[in-house]
Amino acid sequence: MLTDTHTLATSMPSPNYHAALLVQAYKSHRPLDASPEYGPTSAQAAYAVQRGIWREMVGDVRPAVWKAGAPNRQTEPTAAAVFPQRVAHCVAGHPARFSADDFLTLGIEAEIALRFGRDLPARAEPYRRDEILAAIASAHVALELVDTRLADPDAAGPLWRLADSLLNGGLVIGAAIPNWRALNFSGLSVRVQANGMCLAETIGRQPLDDLFYCLPWWLAHNGGAKAGDIVTTGAWNGMFPVNLPAEVGVEFVGVGSVRARIE
Repeated sequence: MLTDTHTLATSMPSPNYHAALLVQAYKSHRPLDASPEYGPTSAQAAYAVQRGIWREMVGDVRPAVWKAGAPNRQTEPTAAAVFPQRVAHCVAGHPARFSADDFLTLGIEAEIALRFGRDLPARAEPYRRDEILAAIASAHVALELVDTRLADPDAAGPLWRLADSLLNGGLVIGAAIPNWRALNFSGLSVRVQANGMCLAETIGRQPLDDLFYCLPWWLAHNGGAKAGDIVTTGAWNGMFPVNLPAEVGVEFVGVGSVRARIE
């Protein structure tokens, strides 16, 4: 376990330093024992940490896949880019594959990902809902793989979790949902499965009661969107821890499903 509390206590922690600690946790496969007292001091600092990790782990490539969400409508949403090497597509029912060696922990969430079909350039005026919906080309069943580089993400606090890419470990994206604009999202039955067992089944629990709620905020935060960008906007029935190795999946009944093997 990486324990850097003493080093942090005797220095002036910066986003670059916090990013270096998390990159070390990624590369060493050893979790960081992080304390709120010595972590990022604001959301802006946490996003700077995210950008530092991205530069080290990915390079200068522009992010094209994002997660965004909020615990409730009274809280400002947050977002994180998903590493391209952690994005997979579930093709023709075949499971996406990941190495268990790339994960410290595993949790799974059922989500719907949205793909933009045209650019929405940055602008001062917030985009209206009808403009955003018109720019979305497709919706996809998605499986978020949850992972963390933090030894205890709850004790580390929300700013460390934000810096740690909102605990993202990967995203599996299914085929485009036919006629998604005509769907009654509130009536969908959603199943979460692991190793042949159903962990949960719920009906009509889309994030914040509105799949598109976070998108105006995300567009302002991200400086707009480009054609091909994918955004997933939150779990439909919670996060479920799973022991590694595992075969996991989510199903939106009558709509589509995706699976992944982490072994």
